[in-house]
Amino acid sequence: MEARFEHGDDGYKYQKAIVADFSTNAWYHGPDPVLIESLQKALPLIGSYPELYAESLVEKLIAKHKLKEDSILVANGTTEAIFLIAQIFKGAKSRIISPTFSEYEHACEVFGHSISYCGAAFVDESMQTEFDLFWLCNPNNPTGQVFKKEILLSLIRNNPQTHFVIDEAYVDFCLEDISLEDYIGQFENLIILKSMTKNNCLPGLRLGYLMCHPHMGKRLRKFRSPWSVNSLAIHAGQLILDKARFEIDDLITFHSIARQLRSDLKNTGCEVFDSHTGYFLLKTPIESAKLKKWLIEQHGLLVRDASNFRSLSPYHIRIACLSPEKNELLVKAISECLAHHQQSSVC
Repeated sequence: MEARFEHGDDGYKYQKAIVADFSTNAWYHGPDPVLIESLQKALPLIGSYPELYAESLVEKLIAKHKLKEDSILVANGTTEAIFLIAQIFKGAKSRIISPTFSEYEHACEVFGHSISYCGAAFVDESMQTEFDLFWLCNPNNPTGQVFKKEILLSLIRNNPQTHFVIDEAYVDFCLEDISLEDYIGQFENLIILKSMTKNNCLPGLRLGYLMCHPHMGKRLRKFRSPWSVNSLAIHAGQLILDKARFEIDDLITFHSIARQLRSDLKNTGCEVFDSHTGYFLLKTPIESAKLKKWLIEQHGLLVRDASNFRSLSPYHIRIACLSPEKNELLVKAISECLAHHQQSSVC
């Protein structure tokens, strides 16, 4: 079966106005108004070319993480970094944990990788790998599950022949510390991906970066496209590094709201899966494509049809927690749809 590399936040495909978007794994409070105001004032920047490789932001990130030159590359979202890695390992053997973000598979296909898959349960610290690349999202998208830091460090240490690409785009949504960023430079076979927009709810700006050993950074730089990061994204990145990450109390509240949402959705009759983040999987009695269409047309609510994630079923959807008020809209809408489904066998 041919893979379908589709994604959430596709409300633009529909005529109906979106009241609440549960399909995007971004910070539920939305963009910081101060940051938006600064971006508005920075609009004249688009009258000139941006920096070739976001040099000013790279310099600031290197200082923040206390890393050596060539240890960081700023990218047009983590997806650009994924394709860049796949490109320099053209024709390699890749292992991908499944289900997960589809762009690892997409990039590997584009650059002729030999791809194999395994579930998260197969990952343990004693594993010996025979792959050139091992792709792993932590916390994972779409499941919200995490791999313990100690397990990953053992894997990396015991398999120097394999480059481990650890996508930490959602790491700020976890209460526990699972990031391996402090180990960059210690292992030549460790590459970490970071997002600067998920935790600031700015996915439309496309901004992320890659952390790696300087030797790998020099290899990657040769394949960089100039001007891939626009001036407004660079400006936003500078501001993001200057402001504090959301407070731990905000994150605790967020997790509390997400737990309540999972509990409420369980009461509708859906199967709800645990998560270490604010997003999670849901399995419903209704095909996900039909449920998604109904929620949009009847209520203006957008969810992520997760049926195209490898190893998931046509009945899986992914939900990203929003405010309690918006969450209540979703719970009521799904309850209504399931009740209608039970009565008519069609939604």
